[in-house]
Amino acid sequence: MDEKRKFIIDTDTAGDDAAAIMLAVRSGAADVLGVTVAAGNVSLEQGMKNALAALELVGSDAPVFPGAEKPLNGEDKPVFSVYGKDGMGDCGLISPKGRPQDKNAVDFILETVAKYPGQVEILALAPVTNIALAIQKDPGTMKLVKRIWSMGSAGLGPGNATPVAEFNVYKDAPAYKVMLDLGCPVTVIGLDRDGPDTWISGERLAGLKNGSAAQRFFAASFSGLLEFKRGNGIDAVDIPDGTAAACALWDGYMTETTLCHASCITDPGECYGQVIFYKSGFHYDSEPPRGVENVELVTGAKDAEFAEKLIAALE
Repeated sequence: MDEKRKFIIDTDTAGDDAAAIMLAVRSGAADVLGVTVAAGNVSLEQGMKNALAALELVGSDAPVFPGAEKPLNGEDKPVFSVYGKDGMGDCGLISPKGRPQDKNAVDFILETVAKYPGQVEILALAPVTNIALAIQKDPGTMKLVKRIWSMGSAGLGPGNATPVAEFNVYKDAPAYKVMLDLGCPVTVIGLDRDGPDTWISGERLAGLKNGSAAQRFFAASFSGLLEFKRGNGIDAVDIPDGTAAACALWDGYMTETTLCHASCITDPGECYGQVIFYKSGFHYDSEPPRGVENVELVTGAKDAEFAEKLIAALE
């Protein structure tokens, strides 16, 4: 049997983060060494409670560590929470038995990477403030990360925080730039990998309320998002952090990746938080080469398999 891969999950735990955490534990492929939390979808305190609750539901005792309460430059970007005040549908789901660790997330990340050089992968589901702080504190150690799997950017499609920016990057674009500039392997899973083929319908969610404990938890945690989506004429929920976990953990799920030089816009204005991907070997009429490739962008996956495999993982 193959040895499990060593993962740190970095999260701002709302419903889709919780789904990704449960998927990672249930995948059988990941040894979740710890979960680090940053403020984003919800406050730091709420995010830690949500992470603990999700882990406990699938029988994991992975430790949870407190991280950043504010973006790297201290300038928080207010956004509307589509997951409710508690990030989990405001259904009274969150009453974990465990407590977060005293150690800070940044110290945990650095100590763990130093302990397992070249072996630790980070599944980054949040604004990457914790990762950027670790890079600023000890870039040499962070270059020993095996790979960062980033649910960040709109990929080659539209954004959700703004027409061009994705939520995680928009909340802390300077941190995302620090991560891109590090030089360790980074795979980016953008919002374009979470299209209609990966969505779960309102009818399917209703059916899951009669399923396993994990399925019921999943369905309830997305109730607020479903109402938000219905307000936009869509009777389904999207699960971007879940699709990122699938890319990282499911053998054969990704079908295409494209090497790119990724540039994150940190200047104030309409394009703040946009990540621009310059494809390797592609010649642009008015743009000179932008430097070496620093990311692998996921540009194809078996999207139609996602919903069924996720639901099965939660049985």
